[in-house]
Amino acid sequence: MNDLHTLLPLAVGMLLSPLPIVAIVAIVLAPRGRTSAPVFTGTFTLVAFAVVGLGAAGAARAAESTGPDARTVSLILAMVLGVGFTVFAIASWLSRPKDGKPATAPKWLAAIDGVTPLSAAGLGLGMAVMNTKNIPLELKAGAVIGEAHLPSLAAVGLCVAVAVAGSVLLIAPALVELSGGTRVRSALQTLKSQLITHNAAMMTVLFAILAANELAQVIHRLAA
Repeated sequence: MNDLHTLLPLAVGMLLSPLPIVAIVAIVLAPRGRTSAPVFTGTFTLVAFAVVGLGAAGAARAAESTGPDARTVSLILAMVLGVGFTVFAIASWLSRPKDGKPATAPKWLAAIDGVTPLSAAGLGLGMAVMNTKNIPLELKAGAVIGEAHLPSLAAVGLCVAVAVAGSVLLIAPALVELSGGTRVRSALQTLKSQLITHNAAMMTVLFAILAANELAQVIHRLAA
């Protein structure tokens, strides 16, 4: 069974991550942003590729050793992700600012002005590894690729494509900043503020959509 068409919504889910976008915008606006931003984005993307590749390798191995049982593993994974994303949606909604209080910026954001390429690499690694949304999506994308029984080169290419697609919104601010200008920097500052303010609401909606997508996959697999 070939479910490669499901890679697109998984990649979209990966790239819609407010806090990593806030981080890259803050890094771009920092004094050493031009050298640190590519390091942050590259590290984040490399981790994504590694996790997608791990999921692909595991799924390919499972498919070879268990045959039809690999479909059961995929079904269970979809169920677990659906429940997990539902829990995350509820948690995000409950964490939203209440009674008109402003959203609180993450503590690590205050240290961004002094960012260096080395600290940018550490921040990119930390945000990629601890991303409660992206890690499951990357593993799921890898599983889809692994179950497709593609030639090795094609599978690696797809893993790279998914990782890069999931990082597009981190790459874009750095490229936009290269044009320079006060207007561009002002727009990035506004974007950062809006993402911080509406982070909880955006993550609630995103997790709800991801949960619904996994539920649809469960229904599709059970009906097949």
